[in-house]
Amino acid sequence: MKTLLQYAINAAIEAGKAIMEVYTQPFEVYTKDDDSPVTQADLRASNIIKEMLKPTGLPFVSEEDLPPDRSQFNRYWLVDPLDGTAEFVNRNGEFTVNIALIDDKQPILGVIYAPVMDTIWYADGGRWTEDVGHRTEDRGHKTKDKKSSVLSPQSLVLSPSSSVPRPFTVLVSRSHRTPEVDAYINKVLRPAHPDLVIDTQGSSLKFARLAEGSADVYVCYSKTKEWDTAAADAILRAAGGKVLRISDGQPLEYSKKEYPNPPFVAWAK
Repeated sequence: MKTLLQYAINAAIEAGKAIMEVYTQPFEVYTKDDDSPVTQADLRASNIIKEMLKPTGLPFVSEEDLPPDRSQFNRYWLVDPLDGTAEFVNRNGEFTVNIALIDDKQPILGVIYAPVMDTIWYADGGRWTEDVGHRTEDRGHKTKDKKSSVLSPQSLVLSPSSSVPRPFTVLVSRSHRTPEVDAYINKVLRPAHPDLVIDTQGSSLKFARLAEGSADVYVCYSKTKEWDTAAADAILRAAGGKVLRISDGQPLEYSKKEYPNPPFVAWAK
């Protein structure tokens, strides 16, 4: 598993470099068949990740590179090469590279890399770690490695906790907030937490904040696909959290016949 994790970490970092090359220059924005935006950064990142994961010998499924049929894939990579294209286009820095390993319809490994923040979160089936600028923190203990841009999977393990008191924090999408989200917050969450605060965040960074313990819940009624959540789901699970369908309170499913997710709520530990 550690070897697969290292492949995913390296691929995410290299994809992030390519994304930043586009981000710092003028770029074109195109519209896909589903009316979602796409840029050259999405395509370049997808190609880089695909090439870097080839040595693993596992099938590759990406938002920008979908196979005709994945029903025969028991274990495969599920990738969103640029999660938060709207944030990328708006140049607010809140976009990520998401790489997940799906095994028997479950996300068992996840990597999220935020290129602007130079921060990476990852989990490999039971533990999760955050690295900031190739620096690993363990609540006061820091180690630095300036010699290499490749992160080691033997980094110190972080525990999602916070020593600073804060209000119950609900995360919503910065670009895709819907009336249903506000209705859920007011009907389900606010009665138990009348002093709750609502914060906006782009891309899978919402899940990263839940894993860190800097927020409590993320409510999503907007259109998402499996690749939007798989890596983040693996990381949040490893941090003791969960991602549940609003309809029945069951975990999100992967390797479905179609890619769209239903509305869901992600909870911190």
